Amino acid sequence: MIEPRIRLLLAFDKATTISPHLQAAQGITDALTLLSLDKNSKVTKDLETDFEIFLMLVDARTGISPAMVDVWQSYAERQFPRLLLVQGLEFAESDFDDIVLIGNRVLEQFATPFLVLHDDLGQPTALISLEDNLVHDYSGALARRYSAESELVDIVADFQEEYLQLYSDLGEDGFQQGIFAIALPVGIEKKFGIAELNSILEVLAKR
Repeated sequence: MIEPRIRLLLAFDKATTISPHLQAAQGITDALTLLSLDKNSKVTKDLETDFEIFLMLVDARTGISPAMVDVWQSYAERQFPRLLLVQGLEFAESDFDDIVLIGNRVLEQFATPFLVLHDDLGQPTALISLEDNLVHDYSGALARRYSAESELVDIVADFQEEYLQLYSDLGEDGFQQGIFAIALPVGIEKKFGIAELNSILEVLAKR
């Protein structure tokens, strides 16, 4: 475990139960501030600058509320690095792509470095990286990483082209500079998304 180096603000709807796996992200933070949102939530002065990255947790079962939109816009205007975390995919009719499409419409355009892969029963059990076509497999007791088969690479090719084009247009440091935001799926039953979140936070911590 690396030493704590970064301060986070995690916003979520007050009715949302946070994935227990998300606690693992605290190990690389100086402080994790929780902002519980309801319809009357506002950004207060002491929350404006007392952190280095803004994260919003959305549950796929309940979606994005007006309070989430208001708070997100406050930090987007200030160009904080921003991450949209999507949990509850194991229990929702909406999938990760659905939530990202909604986020693109009501929040801003998101980069998606990872897409969700499902098992034969339709359960999310793995991610594929659009940077290197590695599958991050969380179906077993231990996570595995391996190269995606060519058929899968072909399926995600359009998403990969869009993702890489965004980085080409806005720069590799665009996320760190708050120019664009990232959306990332995180599991409740499986641990997908946590190691990937930590890798993103490590990059920010080393700025």
